[in-house]
Amino acid sequence: MKILARLGGIFLTLASSLHAESEEEIPLGIEAVTGLRTHYIHRGFELAETSLDFQLEAELSLSDSSSLHFGFSHLAESSGDFSESSLYAEFTHQVSKKLLLGSSLTYRDRHASLLESGIDLGIFSSYSLNDDWRWRNELNADFGEGGLYFASELEWSQVISEDSFITIEGGFSFVSDYLDRDGLNDFHTRIAFTYALSERVAITPFLGASFQIEDREASDVAYAGLWFEVIF
Repeated sequence: MKILARLGGIFLTLASSLHAESEEEIPLGIEAVTGLRTHYIHRGFELAETSLDFQLEAELSLSDSSSLHFGFSHLAESSGDFSESSLYAEFTHQVSKKLLLGSSLTYRDRHASLLESGIDLGIFSSYSLNDDWRWRNELNADFGEGGLYFASELEWSQVISEDSFITIEGGFSFVSDYLDRDGLNDFHTRIAFTYALSERVAITPFLGASFQIEDREASDVAYAGLWFEVIF
């Protein structure tokens, strides 16, 4: 975790420097998010209770249709030993007005966790059914656990006012050889309300839940949280 923390610090410095030196030459956007949640659920597994997290992401536009995303995140349980730090990179390509495709590479370092640390490779798609509905799919190979994870979700979003919008999403996940789970994994859902305090600052309270399907010994979990977002 110390190595990831150092790399995260380097990333913060480089991102800030790159943004300052190339603001007009390179289309670069940087977003910082910090949050609090009552439970941390990852792919249907409850890894921590009340926790704080921080994430920094930089988006680099390669063309009108392609971009690279680089990020660092850290999450720590407030009253327990669990912690998770990660570095990730994503590539996205807008195939058409409705279809977005992408791939991701992530390394997660976990402490006192049900899931192992390791590299995660993923591919994903997002298809806009109309202005309000999106259908998203993702397939991930988790080399830490040695298993596969697939999720299919529908997302509905609606503008409430000039400064706010609401998002509701829900979907099913499937796993293969993932911590002794195989087949249908969970049904997960989340509702989030985003309010822009200014052009660059927003807050997002959210509620969510994960309902187990195959693993009857695992508990269904409901959670709540708040994100604070700043765009540089």
